[in-house]
Amino acid sequence: MEQETHWSRFATDFEKRNHYVAGKRNINAIKDELFQLKLTGKVLELGCGNGTYSQILADSADELFATDYSKEMVSFSAQRLNERKNVHVEQQDCFSLSYPDASFDAVVMVNLLHIIANPEKALQESSRVLKVSGTVVVVSFTIEGMNLFQKLGMGYRYLRTYGKPPAGAQTLTVEHTCDMLINCGFVITESKLIGHNSKAVFVRAKLV
Repeated sequence: MEQETHWSRFATDFEKRNHYVAGKRNINAIKDELFQLKLTGKVLELGCGNGTYSQILADSADELFATDYSKEMVSFSAQRLNERKNVHVEQQDCFSLSYPDASFDAVVMVNLLHIIANPEKALQESSRVLKVSGTVVVVSFTIEGMNLFQKLGMGYRYLRTYGKPPAGAQTLTVEHTCDMLINCGFVITESKLIGHNSKAVFVRAKLV
């Protein structure tokens, strides 16, 4: 409930706020990586927010399920993606999804795992709904790879924009993200830091 309340109040201008906190250039770097993946088949996006990255995923997916825990975010995304006939926007709990086992070809989580209290539980639920050999993509903003000035600047902008992070929020690193995925039965196929003056963890893995 705290997660929904915290993020729901930012639904109408979420993208503008993120551009201020992380920088438009760095958000575009994430979009570029997702575009290059060209994920096909039935794709599930967890934590779609206001649909910033859903539009990129919808370009290649045969069918995209863009989901979020926040009703306000879902409502905003549904309006934004209304003309995309291959997109379904739904409210879902990433810890307890309503979908059957092995029903998706790919699961994408952008800026979700670092704001929830139990990221491994979300990864376990992702593995349940993924088909064998399905792909999971995790992207999360991080302070890894940033100098002190960059860290202080991003921290200031975040607090000014969103206030204190919700309970359970944490900073992810590439290594920690890979370890969690491996613990949940995934094999890492790509892992790196992306971005410019702000950084993001980018990890791609397959379910075995």
